[in-house]
Amino acid sequence: MAGHTTDEATYQKQVSTVWKSTYLMAGVTAIEVAIALVHFYFFHDTPKYYIVGFMIIATLIKAFYIVAEFMHLKYEKKALILALSVPLIFLVWALIALMVEGNYWYALLH
Repeated sequence: MAGHTTDEATYQKQVSTVWKSTYLMAGVTAIEVAIALVHFYFFHDTPKYYIVGFMIIATLIKAFYIVAEFMHLKYEKKALILALSVPLIFLVWALIALMVEGNYWYALLH
């Protein structure tokens, strides 16, 4: 049975990449938690859409890094990346449209 071997330099580069991604995601998560706690305890009057908007952006940053690094999409050809991300954009658009339409019908019937 033939084994897969990796030289030390490649292995160290891969480990370094994983740690950088982990630190970035942990930092973004720590900022999310800090902002949520500061908003909860100190700034009750701040409009929630600022906090929600920031949380959505931070979550998208983390999702990008998970897909790019840990699912190895960053290393694929551009055609595959486009084939996966364009339908995702339409899916997000459809979800937003369905929520807006559902809210309209709910308000209309109640």
